[in-house]
Amino acid sequence: MKKISTRQLIIFFCIYSFSIKFLALPQLLSQTAGRDAWVAAAIGTVLELLILFAILNVLVIGNGSDLYSDLRHNTTWVGGKSVITLMLVLFLLQLFILISTSYSMVTQNLFHDMTLQTFLIPLVLFGMLFCFVSARAIFRSGEIFYLLIILGLILSVVPALTQMRPAEVTPMLENGAQPLFNGVYKNLIYFESASFLLIFSGDVKITKDFKKKFMTVATLVGLAFVFFVFMAVALFGTLAPYKEAAIANLTVYSSFLTQGGRIDWILICIWLLLLLMRFGVTFYCVFACIRYLFNLKHRAGYIGLGIAATLWAVYTFAIITKTRLDDFVVVAAPAIATLVLLIPLVCFVNALVLKRRARNG
Repeated sequence: MKKISTRQLIIFFCIYSFSIKFLALPQLLSQTAGRDAWVAAAIGTVLELLILFAILNVLVIGNGSDLYSDLRHNTTWVGGKSVITLMLVLFLLQLFILISTSYSMVTQNLFHDMTLQTFLIPLVLFGMLFCFVSARAIFRSGEIFYLLIILGLILSVVPALTQMRPAEVTPMLENGAQPLFNGVYKNLIYFESASFLLIFSGDVKITKDFKKKFMTVATLVGLAFVFFVFMAVALFGTLAPYKEAAIANLTVYSSFLTQGGRIDWILICIWLLLLLMRFGVTFYCVFACIRYLFNLKHRAGYIGLGIAATLWAVYTFAIITKTRLDDFVVVAAPAIATLVLLIPLVCFVNALVLKRRARNG
């Protein structure tokens, strides 16, 4: 069976990382760190790269082996299922965030009167499709859409470069460093772009310089994100905390997108497509975790329906409004931070133990 190539994995990591961070974090970090939001973005990016480095080592040491099998080998089925349960919780939290972000973008820019329940129907059906396709097919789809990221960035960022006002980001650290770390801590779920790689550990083809190539691209993506947050603050100034979906707001500086009528919806649709791809992969990660936990190999449809019903119930009876979701994210911040840091650490330590055992025969 053909495995996921390094190129396919890197492309999808870019899609996974770009999709939500560029939409949500400029505003969220600005609300906490003010004009120093770009510094908070840099701190979060460094942490994200460290987590990615640990996870890439897990993949390289495992060399194509299945994560759950490796965990079970060292920690028995109890330890393996415990880690997978933690991953399941993390991916479910990510699904909630993705639904809220996508819904906000659609209702603000395209369909203002769409209800959340109406929006959920096609979204969860799209997610269920990922339960019936192979891992390699998922990542091959990324090769089709990655050029849209480049197009979206060119359309939105390049025309606005000359309008930046660097004075808006000064003076730096006027309120000290505490707001920076608070911003990263409260929004750590948005910096989590690497744990999904663990789910596909058994389907990845590890090649020479795999880790080097991946870290190089991820670092460039991180630098691009930090610059984008800097740009958002330099453009919007004190209004940055109120600019949802900053990348869509940048189109006001693109005269060729607006002079003939408002066609910036093209850019919005591009970014929604990227969000859909991330939603589908995250949905698959939830599906894979459930399959591992309950040893369900031939129940893809039932698992998908169960996930869809859970999301529907949560958004119908619990998280009815975006305000409730924002409050939930704040309350759940300690648990989210624990999951984001603990899961890669445990998997990394487990991989080192396996490596040592293999070396000792």
